[in-house]
Amino acid sequence: MSLQAYVEWIRSEALPVWLGAACDDKGLFWETLNLDGTPRPSADLRLRTGMRQVYVFAHAATLGLAPRDVCLSLAQAMMDRLRALAWAPDGRQGWVARFDRTGRVLDGRRDLYDHAFVLHALASLHQATEDPRYLQWVDETLRVIDEGMSGRHGGWAESTAGELPRRQNPHMHFFEANLALFESTGQPRHLARAGELFGLFHSRFLDQETGVLREFFGPEWQVGPQYRSERLEPGHMVEWVWLLRRFGRSTGRPLDETCSRLLDTGLRIGRHESGFLADEVDISGRPLSDSRRLWPQTELLKAFVVQAAATGRADFAAAAEAVAGRILVGYLTGCPRGCWNDQFTLDGTLTATSIPASSFYHLFAGAVEIMLFQRA
Repeated sequence: MSLQAYVEWIRSEALPVWLGAACDDKGLFWETLNLDGTPRPSADLRLRTGMRQVYVFAHAATLGLAPRDVCLSLAQAMMDRLRALAWAPDGRQGWVARFDRTGRVLDGRRDLYDHAFVLHALASLHQATEDPRYLQWVDETLRVIDEGMSGRHGGWAESTAGELPRRQNPHMHFFEANLALFESTGQPRHLARAGELFGLFHSRFLDQETGVLREFFGPEWQVGPQYRSERLEPGHMVEWVWLLRRFGRSTGRPLDETCSRLLDTGLRIGRHESGFLADEVDISGRPLSDSRRLWPQTELLKAFVVQAAATGRADFAAAAEAVAGRILVGYLTGCPRGCWNDQFTLDGTLTATSIPASSFYHLFAGAVEIMLFQRA
């Protein structure tokens, strides 16, 4: 019963540890821990990491995976600290991308990926508390995205700097954030925005001829070596399977064929003989780096779980059990309690030099999907 063991690891190992280790006594999160589980104060802070932590604790409170008051107190304190440090410190609307522990801004761009995770965190806080100020912050954040990051030729820009190449990944997380906002508020505008992003996925990101998910594009969504378009990430292919199924739950849209093809393609070109997904491959399946991080494995777990839930197929449920078991043995053992070994070579040599806090979001979301499946 690896799926249940996975959820229990989140409940009894990861959450108790991270409730005490996620941030300092002022509510400012740790970007990463050392391999012995102690904080690394010298690390620069990325806004997205802090917002992912807020999401985890707020959603854990809603689901009853840890003491509600403790989780919410921490999530709200972390959000308040981030609001004070990262919202418009230079007088311009929006959240800055990177800063240090003194609050000094290291990267003042307003980044689409980061703002997507702000929205995700705020959606979870609103769901847990119904505090109206979080919806006010949602509207402020959406205004920054629409006014400062609107992209020509459809979609949104990478950031207020409009750098290239354009990427599908920030749009994927913006899609995820809008689904979370709809689930939290019930407001149709968020589902409509998710529908717009689904259209972009179908017309731009998913290569209809080959079935692969493209990552990198030119300014008009063109593909080519100058934009690194040959580089593919199997973890994102299977992550889209999870998000599309979530979209389907909210809309009733039939997505069986798209999800099946995307999962099959991700496995065909991305799964190493060890059973783990490689980080990066080309269209033939040739690995472009000797690395398999933790997060693609959690995305594969979620993909199998949602496929099992949507189709009722026992082989998908069995595949989810197998992936959960490989994660438990391969990534969650031989490290401090409640932590993880984040990166290996394809043949299994540990290469992680830290325990990145950002990976907790991926692990936690896997447990959420398993719980939904088990309750259905």
